[in-house]
Amino acid sequence: MNKIRAMVLGLLVWAAPTALAQSQPDLNAVAQRMAERLQLSEATAQALREAFARHADRYEQGGFFWYVAAELQRRLNDEQRAEFWEEPLRAERERPARRRWRERQDRPDRRMRRERLHRRDDRPPAHRAAWMAARGARLADYLNLTEAQRDSLAVLRRRQGDAMRELLRQRREGALSAEAFREQVRQLREQYRARFRQLLTPEQQERLDRLEAIPENSRKAMLEVLRLTDTQQQQLAARALQPGPDRGALAEILTPEQQEIVRLHRRLVRAWQDVQRNDG
Repeated sequence: MNKIRAMVLGLLVWAAPTALAQSQPDLNAVAQRMAERLQLSEATAQALREAFARHADRYEQGGFFWYVAAELQRRLNDEQRAEFWEEPLRAERERPARRRWRERQDRPDRRMRRERLHRRDDRPPAHRAAWMAARGARLADYLNLTEAQRDSLAVLRRRQGDAMRELLRQRREGALSAEAFREQVRQLREQYRARFRQLLTPEQQERLDRLEAIPENSRKAMLEVLRLTDTQQQQLAARALQPGPDRGALAEILTPEQQEIVRLHRRLVRAWQDVQRNDG
């Protein structure tokens, strides 16, 4: 069942917020900025602000946007819910060059070239390395690490990266079986986590515990809001193991109401991420 839950989470919560938790902001202001980003009418924006206020206690716990999406799905009429889909469609029409670029990236020859480049160099692509560095900086800010702690963390991350690259090299050369590779990666991550926690004060460890609970809380919120049956969870897990896009699978497995909640959740999270980037 844990494997099924993990695959269900991976299938549905693809747009879960990647920014780290921070002290709770002015949610009314956040909702207003998101409404502006989505170009919502005043009545729909007011419903969004009210939903934010009603579920404010869940903001830092994980799953916040699932509850907001479910409430909007119940409260808004068809015309109001349609406002959430109009903005991205209009933006897509206004950016044909961006659409053509994505189509080129999806070509088989482009994908094969990216795979060859990745196999030739163990280092992550520049954009991924920059993203990981920014994520580490946000974590350090969230935990209020001292300069000495940040330096120790940088050394720890560097050693972790070197060890992971060595495991990847051994796996490619056949020195490690797939099972042995997975086990050593698991052990390496556990060691990293233990050493990282040793750097922290008790107060910082408590903040880290709250942060680590967010994905599980988000999974529980998703299951509570969507009310997925055991059969639906098993169907989604089976579909997650198959190649190809997942959107058609959602239409076959989820009810129309569940599908609409998922779509609203995605739009809310994407708008929230846009607001966070602009504020940053």
